[in-house]
Amino acid sequence: MKMLRLPAGISEEYFLGKIWQQSPLLMRNALDVEKFPCKSELYGLAENDTVESRIVRELASSPFWQLEEGPIKSGFDKKFGESRWTLLLQDMDKHLPQLTSILHLFHFIPRWRIDDIMISYAADQGSVGPHVDEYDVFLIQAHGQRRWKIDTRAIENNNLLPDIDLRILRQFETEQEWLLEPGDILYLPPGVAHWGVAEGECITASVGFRAPTSHDLLEGWVGHLLETGQAERFSDPQRSIIDPQNAAEISPDDIDSLIKCLNSALPQGKEAMAEWLGCYLSEPKPHLYPELPDSDFDVAVIAASGIRRHGFSQLLYRKGDEEITLYADGESFQLPPELLEFVAMLSNNEALSAEELAPWLQHELIIERLESLYELGVILRGND
Repeated sequence: MKMLRLPAGISEEYFLGKIWQQSPLLMRNALDVEKFPCKSELYGLAENDTVESRIVRELASSPFWQLEEGPIKSGFDKKFGESRWTLLLQDMDKHLPQLTSILHLFHFIPRWRIDDIMISYAADQGSVGPHVDEYDVFLIQAHGQRRWKIDTRAIENNNLLPDIDLRILRQFETEQEWLLEPGDILYLPPGVAHWGVAEGECITASVGFRAPTSHDLLEGWVGHLLETGQAERFSDPQRSIIDPQNAAEISPDDIDSLIKCLNSALPQGKEAMAEWLGCYLSEPKPHLYPELPDSDFDVAVIAASGIRRHGFSQLLYRKGDEEITLYADGESFQLPPELLEFVAMLSNNEALSAEELAPWLQHELIIERLESLYELGVILRGND
């Protein structure tokens, strides 16, 4: 497995303990860039309505910045001229299989934490303005040069330009700056204001990390309970008579009874929540579910061809005391602990060859689980 070329004296352990979510880090010549798409490939993807794309332009007068959502029609580069615009494409790791090797460079961080690889093509002086991300990001220079400026000081909540569909800072003071060349990476923790400007045309990849808020998790958990749980109706048999003069009062006993009714909808212990979290974390984005297969599962075919994971799909797993749970695109599947090696191999790799798969196809349960994954579109035949 290829490794990220961290600066001298910095190990992966040191990075996680002393730098991750704490301070920026510039990494010169940190990776090879031959896997990244060229400008013409990005232009073609921008026209695809399954790809989330947008263009940010810097204007000479108010409102100074303009956002155009995709799909982007061909010829846009002639329309916008030779400078001060940027094309951005989300989830490129899911559309371009060759980019999965880039994600493997961050193998020391759990897979569920990685959100996507966004790739931007910028004309000379192109930028998306000074802004703050609320998640960790590795900014990879793939082609050309980009000058990054950062400000690690706290940003005021009201420091945003009004009346535009972009969260661009009104005021930005440069604290440090670097010119990045192909293969260089700038890591930024959440909350660090940054501003990258292309010097000549350039391509930059951003590996962004998933960081749900407590409200995100609460919304998902409560939504799951409402969808799957059984509602208990409030009841109050054998209640005491009240003084008519106090009929509008909500008594302490009624508060306790209503809280008890509310708590009846919440599973006790953490297992139910852990099970839901596995499903929640493995769900694809709403517009990126794989298509269902148009042919039946055939174990003889996959035994000959191997399998590969659909680029839109996510496989995760969790070890329990008595079983392993495999999570795939929001669904869960149980397997016995003795199949942990197979579950880990399946989840940690984009593809398994016929040779790698062969010894495991002796297990009827594995064949059943592979059939379920195939029917969901999570795995494909290796030659598809």
